[in-house]
Amino acid sequence: MLPCKLWALVPLALLVVTGGPPSANSQVLPGSGSVVDAIGDILDPVESVLDPVVDVVAGLAPIPGALLGAVAPYTALLNPLLQSALLQNNITQFSSDIVTNLSALVALVADAALPVPPYLRPDQEAPKFGFVGEAYNVTTSDGYILGVFRVRNGTCASYRSVVVIPPGILSNAASFIYIKENSLVYRLARECNDVWLFTFRGYTFGRGHTSLSDTSSEFWDFYAYHWGVYDLPAQIEFVYRKTNSTRMRYFGVDQSGTALLFMNHVHGQRYQRFLAGTYLLAPIGYLGRLNSAVFDTMSVLRDGLTAAGALTLHNELAFMNPAIHSVLYNLCGRISPKTCYYVFQILGGNTREINYPYFPYSFSNLLDSTSITGFNYFLQQVGRIKYMKYYDYGPAENLRRYNRTTPEDVNIAATTVPCNFYALGSDSVTVPQDVLDTWNALAPPARASYQVLEKYNGVSPFVPVDSEGLYGPMIRKLNADLARGA
Repeated sequence: MLPCKLWALVPLALLVVTGGPPSANSQVLPGSGSVVDAIGDILDPVESVLDPVVDVVAGLAPIPGALLGAVAPYTALLNPLLQSALLQNNITQFSSDIVTNLSALVALVADAALPVPPYLRPDQEAPKFGFVGEAYNVTTSDGYILGVFRVRNGTCASYRSVVVIPPGILSNAASFIYIKENSLVYRLARECNDVWLFTFRGYTFGRGHTSLSDTSSEFWDFYAYHWGVYDLPAQIEFVYRKTNSTRMRYFGVDQSGTALLFMNHVHGQRYQRFLAGTYLLAPIGYLGRLNSAVFDTMSVLRDGLTAAGALTLHNELAFMNPAIHSVLYNLCGRISPKTCYYVFQILGGNTREINYPYFPYSFSNLLDSTSITGFNYFLQQVGRIKYMKYYDYGPAENLRRYNRTTPEDVNIAATTVPCNFYALGSDSVTVPQDVLDTWNALAPPARASYQVLEKYNGVSPFVPVDSEGLYGPMIRKLNADLARGA
């Protein structure tokens, strides 16, 4: 008889060896006929049992999540201590250096056995699908070096519009090329739009700096404010210099909206004047109604996350740490994409719109790293309805940074550029009511349209099954705006 602890691994083992639910536009990827697939064929009947179980778990997850979310705003117990000299000294740098070096050694061994493919670079992938790809570096006013990528159709005599696409949470400039020829980037480029893919500091293609190393806590001291106030302006100005366009179209998902709101709050019309419209999937302004049990639990434990990040990996939420990335790629991209399909469905909301057969391709870049502060910024909003402020460091640190004990409100009404918001009806993180509240808080001229796309969750924008159902409304609205000269 197996020991009790080994029996606990049986459900995971079943996930690993089974296939997945049918996906409308997925394809069999080269090299997928492995031993794992053969075992999956034998155990296909298990799928009929597992799928309903996952549906039930994903359906019930919002219930404990809502309860945890209600207490989350009151659980910042250690924050003042964590912002003190205890976590700002050489001890934390030393401990993080040890972890970084050890993980690099582990990654070398792991990569020898199960190598991870190179990152997907949009400029190198675009020619494979018939497009022209270009790459540039842009340096922000505070020294971060960001990779900017251009994808365009070389057969177009002229371009209908200039489209800029910043990355979403835990993603990067390759996020919207994961389903290959049906990807948002290629659909836009195919219709003669000049597409520019942005980078935020900390993500892949954004780990350079003129003076800081990405193995220092100073490098990782940022959140959405810095993406909006420094990263977006530098890249928008760069695209303007390259294209001379003052009618750019801003596409994106989740934190792309947060960065936009911060940019407009701080800079007013200075950079909005370059934008003719925005088309955003589940943009994050307000996040108070989040009801994912996992993320709500993390919001309760966010101070512990801060401490762990400071003591281990220089305040980095290090999914792109070589050892962690190797595990993620090999589990989700090589061994069992369906396991991660189930995990994403439970984490982000019950949906069939996660095209997991593309995971062997997309997990070269997923999940990406960000800062602990950047992730905690969103966790601080959980349970606080219509709450969007600067990062709350605790009274003492707030006083040092802001000259006040409480963080400043973000004026969402400072955004006047026309905004088209698309809420994701199955998302348990960025729920439609929060998206609608954010849209209603915009300046009246900015409220162009609001629509709920019912069957998608927060993972769907990157790997949808029905890409037309997700991207189609955004592209049709863009085409309508261009037709009427808006």
